Amino acid sequence: MHRPAPASSAAPATAVEAEAPAPRDVTFTTSDGVTIAGTLARGTRVDAPAVIFVHQLSSTSAEWAPLVERLHTAASLTTLAIDMRGHGQSTHGPNGTTLDWQQFDDAAWAATRLDVLAALAFLAGPESGASPPSFAVIGSSIGASAAIAAAAEEPRLATVVTISPGRAYHGFDAITPAARLGNCAIFALASRDEQDSVQTAETYGRITSTPPMIVDGDAHGVLIFANDPLALDRVEDFVRERLEWVRLIARPAAIARPPLTSTGVAEPTTH
Repeated sequence: MHRPAPASSAAPATAVEAEAPAPRDVTFTTSDGVTIAGTLARGTRVDAPAVIFVHQLSSTSAEWAPLVERLHTAASLTTLAIDMRGHGQSTHGPNGTTLDWQQFDDAAWAATRLDVLAALAFLAGPESGASPPSFAVIGSSIGASAAIAAAAEEPRLATVVTISPGRAYHGFDAITPAARLGNCAIFALASRDEQDSVQTAETYGRITSTPPMIVDGDAHGVLIFANDPLALDRVEDFVRERLEWVRLIARPAAIARPPLTSTGVAEPTTH
């Protein structure tokens, strides 16, 4: 059973921030010998909390650009967006093997949780140049399964966002690990027409008492953000509140977010 996320030891961000280091490409090795590539963007403060991003099947870390940009705006978090094994630049396996997601069996997909655990170890180590007091992980589609499975093994991953989660994409069980995360916070985002995702999101909500957000349509993964910009706000707000690293600049009242109902659906506004 997980413990609740510890309060951030970082002092509140100030209104004036130093310039953050330029994003840089990094690599690190998983416990089973796979080389994972990613883009590390350190926050303006070395002690900023860190967020790990895990993309969906057949994609790369580039899909996270809109949300990464949000998290580096007033006040900046540290982010690490990775290419999962067999995708993008993460094709180098142990003993010189080449990895291709199109050839993965169920066991290979389940091993993607090791990519997330290796990303956490990298961020917590000296090579990252950061000292995060707390961590979050955000996963899309099968990347959400990897995020949940990794969090079930690593107590420091006490804040999880799942976008279009599924019960068992490619046989990757994402329900049994979640049952061990009752003291964590899992914010799930799903499109109403994707019933498996809706049911999985609602299951996570019952486990962690964090209402999911169900949006209209059938958009999958990060395409939800393009169809419903409010979803992007919700994810950013959830992560910042959990990591205690709030925005320095409030959004204009004209785009203020309505409160969630008990079902996670935004209540209608009057304007």
